[in-house]
Amino acid sequence: MPLPPVPAWGVISAIAAPVVLATGYLYAVSLTPGFQPVSQPLSDLGALNAGTRWHIAITLALVGVCYIITALGLRPADTAGRWLLGAAGVFMWWVAFIPNNVVGKYTLRHTLGSAFVFGLLALWPAMSTHLGPRVPWPLRRRVGVVISVVAFVLIELTLWGIILRADTDGAREVLLYAVTALWPLVVVLWTKVRGAGWAYPAVRRV
Repeated sequence: MPLPPVPAWGVISAIAAPVVLATGYLYAVSLTPGFQPVSQPLSDLGALNAGTRWHIAITLALVGVCYIITALGLRPADTAGRWLLGAAGVFMWWVAFIPNNVVGKYTLRHTLGSAFVFGLLALWPAMSTHLGPRVPWPLRRRVGVVISVVAFVLIELTLWGIILRADTDGAREVLLYAVTALWPLVVVLWTKVRGAGWAYPAVRRV
């Protein structure tokens, strides 16, 4: 069956997510003298006692809205994947408005929120795929699974960096944010430029 195309507003939201994230992060860094992007995570910029607390909160909230809109517009993807992406956008507000209390220290609530967000963002590529002879490349089963595995590996590396107090926490977290923000854009642009394609219809269970 033919897959429906992505509307223009879905393309705009997919482009906006990484742009807003990068702009907000770089602006907050520019306002924080002495901030070490390699060793200090983005969460330090959004901590309650940080001068850029609201810059980061608004940035993450806007990224969450972009994820929700993209999920609504990403019609070629499987419904399960779209729900996961939209849910990640909702939980992004948790990360934005329940930050760490102090720079350099993690709170349980903020950590749990981050785990939910990145877990959903890591799972949605695998759950958004289809089977069929002309399924767009980003929505093929093997591709989606590979991207999900890569995202989960990045999550594990980030968590172990926090546990072991590594001096590359900032670089790991930024990489994780970048990969999870860019993949929806890849899917949207590919299906928009190359066409939504065709997929086997879902099997109905009696």
